[in-house]
Amino acid sequence: MEKEAPEPDPSPERNGAVDMLYGEFTDTGNERLRYSLILTESALSIQKISSSPGRSKVVFNLTDCVGCRAFRGEETADTGAYFTVYFYPFKRRWMSTGMARQKVEQCFRVALVQDPLANLQEAERWAQAIRDASIRQIPRRDGVVYSEVRRPCRMMVLVNPHSGRGQALQLFTGHIQAMITEASVPYTLVITEHQNHARELVRMADLNQWDALVIVSGDGLLFEVVNGLMEREDWE
Repeated sequence: MEKEAPEPDPSPERNGAVDMLYGEFTDTGNERLRYSLILTESALSIQKISSSPGRSKVVFNLTDCVGCRAFRGEETADTGAYFTVYFYPFKRRWMSTGMARQKVEQCFRVALVQDPLANLQEAERWAQAIRDASIRQIPRRDGVVYSEVRRPCRMMVLVNPHSGRGQALQLFTGHIQAMITEASVPYTLVITEHQNHARELVRMADLNQWDALVIVSGDGLLFEVVNGLMEREDWE
């Protein structure tokens, strides 16, 4: 069962980090395998609960977290709920000395009570807390008002399928699309069909529908989008 923080201090410090949440959850594939989770303002610590000594604690920096989602199980008889956290930390590549961001997915089962709704609400509480804490880790720039950007941010993604030796669309579907979904960012995918397609679209579109334009292509599509923006009546 989940343990509440001790009174009277609801946010005790551990090694200089302030605890935001503490809970104990089971593994999605093995209910006998349990983990304790500690969420601080900058990290998520995962400790395997075991009587055997050993190094079973993993700490993920929230700057590497792109999203977290809560959901019910596929089986109707399952009263538990789940939440999955998506991290992309720098890790050493296989058979290489180079470092690259690689996906790490952590999923936990919440089954505190027999009420499916209560378990889902607890999973959503954790998912929301992790998302909020990770957003606060985003580097801030002077003069930028982040509160003016809607959450979640909405994007139009423009892909030239012939760019990158014809691999631009494969790059999006194989890598970028999953990260956008994990971050719960709604998007509209536009695959350009001819020259100046993006230019015409951006010039006439109601850009109030989106917060960002994402270009997956070479500089040709970028120039089209810039020219389309400059040709708008409201370009200023």
